Amino acid sequence: MKRRSQIILLVIVLLIVAGLAMIFRPAPIPVQTVSIQRGSLQEVVEEEGKTRMRDHFIVAATVSGKLRRIHLEAGDRVHAGETLAWIDPAPIDPRESAVLEARLGAARAAQQQADALAGRAEADYAQAEKDLARGRELYKHGIISREAFDKATTLEEAARKQLRAAQSGAESAAFQVEEARSALLVHPTGGSDLPTPIQSPVDGRVLRLIEKSERVVGPGTPVLEIGYTPRLEVVTDFLTRDAVRIRPGMPVIITDWGGDTALSATVRMVEPGAFTKVSALGVEEQRVNVICDFVGDTDELQDGYHVEVRVITWQGNDVLRVPSSAVFRSSEEWAVFTVTGGKARRTTVQIGHRGEIDWEVLQGLRPGDHVIVHPSAEVADGVKVHEVNSR
Repeated sequence: MKRRSQIILLVIVLLIVAGLAMIFRPAPIPVQTVSIQRGSLQEVVEEEGKTRMRDHFIVAATVSGKLRRIHLEAGDRVHAGETLAWIDPAPIDPRESAVLEARLGAARAAQQQADALAGRAEADYAQAEKDLARGRELYKHGIISREAFDKATTLEEAARKQLRAAQSGAESAAFQVEEARSALLVHPTGGSDLPTPIQSPVDGRVLRLIEKSERVVGPGTPVLEIGYTPRLEVVTDFLTRDAVRIRPGMPVIITDWGGDTALSATVRMVEPGAFTKVSALGVEEQRVNVICDFVGDTDELQDGYHVEVRVITWQGNDVLRVPSSAVFRSSEEWAVFTVTGGKARRTTVQIGHRGEIDWEVLQGLRPGDHVIVHPSAEVADGVKVHEVNSR
């Protein structure tokens, strides 16, 4: 009986100890985990930008006289050759007539120069087309490399754009000749009582009225500014350390412009010169302008509108991704906490490209691994954890 009592007492003590151990043992730490998977990833640089019309035209008075009140408003559409304003001229002397003739001669010379540049651009484009066709055949037969073929394609595209720009310059020069010629037609030597029309050089929209009210103006006085609406571009100043990663032809996503969907664009040029700009925090920064062209419709955007510009510097479709919120520095390496057997394990990883939310994993993880996102200070190697809100 005495031995039985001792055994019963021992069992009771063991049960009490086991109960206390269960009560006071550390509870598993609740953590949020994500399953590592493969998918698409983009590396972008983002900055604020603004739209601007690539071609601006300052329409000026061609003669001295009294400018009539202009009834146009900013935003009104105008067409090439449309009369924008009238000037009641004062009689001109032979000297002013000679000036007008000289202006016409200068406009004709500029037109000849623009036509020559357009002819040269046309010849360069024709040669680029031939080089591309020849390169396509050579690449098809394996004679040249893919890099040489891509270079020929890029040169052909650049020559085509240069031809368009030269043709636009020739059209503008032709309009300037017509403008100078009309000044002589309505102002013969000795003066005339006929008013002088100021006509629009291109189709576009009125951006700014420089002179709206009636007043006396002289030749060359700016009257209004016109923008060529279809040629809208985006200019954004990036930090120089981001701009070195941007190349012409890279895709661009335009957001936060006021519409429901993002707009597409491509990088046309990274300007060669940087400038100093003071940030909102008072820090001097070196920045450089990046010019982007819209792809497709620009919707309701006009000159000087605010936009968000996201340049895609790299993208991949089959990338092993890990949330950036799961990665932390461990000594000189990157690491994550994986969950194995209900415990957190510190795992060293090698990181590649970095997206806005996810990063590329080159080594250290496999598809299907569970990693802890936003690990707290309580999480350490070997600590028991409990997965909640896992994805």
